[in-house]
Amino acid sequence: MWSRSPGSRITAYDPNLALYITGTPKAFKGKVLIGNGGTENGPSRGFVTAYDVETGKEAWKFYIVPGNPADGFENEAMAMTAKTWTGEWWKHGGGGNAWHGFTYDAELDVLYVGTGNGSPWNRKIRSPDGGDNLFLCSIVALNPDTGKYLWHYQTTPGESWDYNSNMDIVLADLTIDGKVVKAILHAPKNGFFYVIDRKTGKLISAEPFAETTWASHIEKSTGRPVEIPGARYENSPALISPSALGAHNWHAMSYSPLTGLAYIPTIHQAATYSDQGIDLIN
Repeated sequence: MWSRSPGSRITAYDPNLALYITGTPKAFKGKVLIGNGGTENGPSRGFVTAYDVETGKEAWKFYIVPGNPADGFENEAMAMTAKTWTGEWWKHGGGGNAWHGFTYDAELDVLYVGTGNGSPWNRKIRSPDGGDNLFLCSIVALNPDTGKYLWHYQTTPGESWDYNSNMDIVLADLTIDGKVVKAILHAPKNGFFYVIDRKTGKLISAEPFAETTWASHIEKSTGRPVEIPGARYENSPALISPSALGAHNWHAMSYSPLTGLAYIPTIHQAATYSDQGIDLIN
């Protein structure tokens, strides 16, 4: 919030919405990006908003999931995402709230946003006939001046486990096969460590950094996880790792160009998922 005069302020969003701000705002190019949480508080349609750092005036807003098609779509990106949803998802909000994981690349002049999980978690409820449900659990690249969509990479298509991608997005220049690659390093909740070309969004590699029993591996040619049968707990409860806390959460990760290593605080916990709820296993 910005103070305009004693006792007055600018509010980042309608206080009647089931949203909250817990993440650190991201400053870039005379703007500040503010996200929000709230997926678990009720029907919520995620978005991020950029404000002028001097005045607090809204510069642009980017929605993470599509709204009701009957109301029209804000842009081409939302029309594209709607094709990956089914049923009346907008009545549940859809989710995707981005509360952390914002990175600005001054060299490429690109803003990267890590997005949240579905609302509700279980895809069978919010999108009953399946679908990837873009831009849930994704890294979305945006034009920092306009908020226009550039590209995306989805870590957990059609997510049903609270495996959001709000975790740190670390920029690194890596030498791969003798060539310098401008990369993103990302360790989201789902337990896989991703190296992504930050110019194009193309997957370079993805390997597990913790126990992952929901998917066997990430197929490099498609960039998609290969799910283990029963992982979606549709017919019976399933014991899954990681739990909803994730293999990595908001805790800061880092990369050292001196050692060539990434350092990730990890969580090792399983959970029993079912249509009735979730039980964490300690």
